[in-house]
Amino acid sequence: MSVIAINQLTKTYNGNRGIDKVSLDVEKGEIYGFIGPNGAGKSTTIKLLLNLIFPTSGEGKIFGLDIVTNSVKIKENIGYVPSDVRFYENMSAIELIKTTIAFHKKGSEQDIEKLCSVFEIEKNKKMSELSTGNKKKVAIATALVHEPELIIMDEPTNGLDPLMQKRLFDVLKDRNKNGATIFLSSHNLTEVQEHCTKAAFIKEGKIIEIQDLTKELKRSKIFTVVSDNLDLTVMKNIGVNVIESTNKKKVFTYDGKLNKMLDIISKFDIEDITIDNMSLESKFMSYYEKEV
Repeated sequence: MSVIAINQLTKTYNGNRGIDKVSLDVEKGEIYGFIGPNGAGKSTTIKLLLNLIFPTSGEGKIFGLDIVTNSVKIKENIGYVPSDVRFYENMSAIELIKTTIAFHKKGSEQDIEKLCSVFEIEKNKKMSELSTGNKKKVAIATALVHEPELIIMDEPTNGLDPLMQKRLFDVLKDRNKNGATIFLSSHNLTEVQEHCTKAAFIKEGKIIEIQDLTKELKRSKIFTVVSDNLDLTVMKNIGVNVIESTNKKKVFTYDGKLNKMLDIISKFDIEDITIDNMSLESKFMSYYEKEV
């Protein structure tokens, strides 16, 4: 069952690209990563899902309900952490968390105490008195305290120290084991690879690949070859993706049989070669390095 279903979703701003015909499905129980550089369309997609902005065309559904016409109903079972936390500055952390419980009519004092303890939240401080990281912790607590079925997070670890990042994913994995679906954007590729089961790559407003992180990366290899005469045309003909090419150094990825690649490379004059398993970081760079 798809908890999130997006079909050809498009958003333009006065003719300028926001996102273009984005389609993806997030199944119940997945921890789904959403990856892309700044300006790629991650936050725009999330804001569309939450009906914070309206689509130009296409459609999206959450829990089988239309994201525009059924937004109020959908939000009853969603927890959301924005990338940039902005709360009422004169409210305390505990007041904001209790307001969330009152709004959703779910959660308890015990839930509040547990989250405040885990994330070391200073409950009685006003938001204006808190640092960026401490504001983010309050946002996480408000997103989790009512135990939503779907948790949407936009760059959730920004501003958190390593200990709090670990605690966040410990909590998210526990919620996931109890049935919650998690959709998160992140620049931290290590955390996506470690914790997510699937990821979508977005570039210039378009989805360029959706990958099962539990399987596909294990098959891919990244080659670093130093050679005066390695012919990249031959490499491209068998399906490699070139990441870097200087006078002698060639870096590329390959998903096929290792013996086949080694047989081809052996026909050239090779000074040095390194073969590594594909990481999410190298996958990311293969898509985006040319535009950086």
